[in-house]
Amino acid sequence: MNRSRAAKLMTHELSLSQGYVRTPGGYRHKSFLHQLKPGQAVRKRNGTLHLQDLADKSLIPVPAAIVRAEDLAGSGGGWVTWATWVNTSGTAISSFATTWVVPPAPASQSDQLIYLFNGLEDQTGDNILQPVLQWGVSGAGGGNMWGVASWYVDSSHHAFCTALVPVKVGDKLTGVMTLEIQADASLNYACAFQGIPGTKLIAQGLSELVQACETLEVYGLTKPTDYPNASMTAMTDISLEIMSKPAPLRWVPEVMNNPPFGEHTEIVSGATPGGEVNLYY
Repeated sequence: MNRSRAAKLMTHELSLSQGYVRTPGGYRHKSFLHQLKPGQAVRKRNGTLHLQDLADKSLIPVPAAIVRAEDLAGSGGGWVTWATWVNTSGTAISSFATTWVVPPAPASQSDQLIYLFNGLEDQTGDNILQPVLQWGVSGAGGGNMWGVASWYVDSSHHAFCTALVPVKVGDKLTGVMTLEIQADASLNYACAFQGIPGTKLIAQGLSELVQACETLEVYGLTKPTDYPNASMTAMTDISLEIMSKPAPLRWVPEVMNNPPFGEHTEIVSGATPGGEVNLYY
């Protein structure tokens, strides 16, 4: 095992022992993790995060949390290979959808956590909204199984998610993010898996999400067989629109430094609708 992989495993083990959980945004202390109840939304007002009751519009401030000074949130990395596109049009992305199939289970189990998702980030990449397929245990729960949840991870290290919904190998998933309302300088977004109840997450009062991604993110992998028993996952039927019109997509493939098992991204088609990006394990 090379030193970088060993260091990541140490970070993983230390983080979990100190009360941290894994999210599709890095390690977060469990006090910063918030699973939304039905009828709740995330609301950012004047830079402060709240939980909002959608029925009566009441706001509950997200409580401050006390964590160790050596907060490991964001440490250990996670993104292995991905494709990205940045919207420079000056007009907000109105919708972003991607379809993929739940892959075979990994042949081996090492307490690994695998995330596959399309997502939208702000300009700095510190805030992300994402409909996520996961294998393993995250802050949303899980086990040696596939499940889906929608997430919003904020620059303040808070992470919000819907309850994890189990899915089966071979299920077709479509993750969709839409711009609901644009008011002044803030925007309201919704994120969900099409046709899967309980996966809708509403995040209000956000800054504009300008970076689109198709991503493979992992934690705790020790060998190639910890990946799904397949060569890759095809992220297909990509549709990304600005003001309900096709965006001028030009995906850029990215990969971590020295990917341990040859992970990489292939841009098959930049069309919208109908684009495809393949994420290789």
